[in-house]
Amino acid sequence: MTLFDQIMRRGMPQAASPSEQDPVWSWTEEEILAHYTQGQCHVFAVALSRLTGLPLAALWNPFEWHVQPDEDGHGGVPEIVHVYVTTPAGTVVDVRGERTLEELRRSEAGPDWQVCPFGPLTDERLYGLVHVSGNLRPYDEADIADALEVIRRTPHLAEAAARYGEVAEPGASAPRI
Repeated sequence: MTLFDQIMRRGMPQAASPSEQDPVWSWTEEEILAHYTQGQCHVFAVALSRLTGLPLAALWNPFEWHVQPDEDGHGGVPEIVHVYVTTPAGTVVDVRGERTLEELRRSEAGPDWQVCPFGPLTDERLYGLVHVSGNLRPYDEADIADALEVIRRTPHLAEAAARYGEVAEPGASAPRI
């Protein structure tokens, strides 16, 4: 278990598993927060990025690598801590809403852990990191649709999305990864 895993498991609600009878947007607020901060943050960020056009970015641990870089410093895959979108105002948005990068760092990494911004990321680069990093779970269009529905049904998230772009209707087509 990595240091990131240990920090995230300390006293935080654990995400429930989605089922056909119990869609993500019908979970409790705690379950939704846990889901999109403990393993599915990248899915939420991709959905929000597609909805608003805001660029993806990530916090990463500069001391942990899932794939070590070569001798020239190329090809490494850092341990991704949290994925979010950035705004033109210099703030960031994730499942908790809009806030400063420093507030995001404190909430996602804890006070004694160093993390660095990494980005901007494209959908394609993030999707590639999912498959080589080992700490981001694979996702599909159904997962993105669930996150879009959570955004639509959550007032503070819908408001943040509306500030930066048009809020898509459920079932609207999104660009493929």
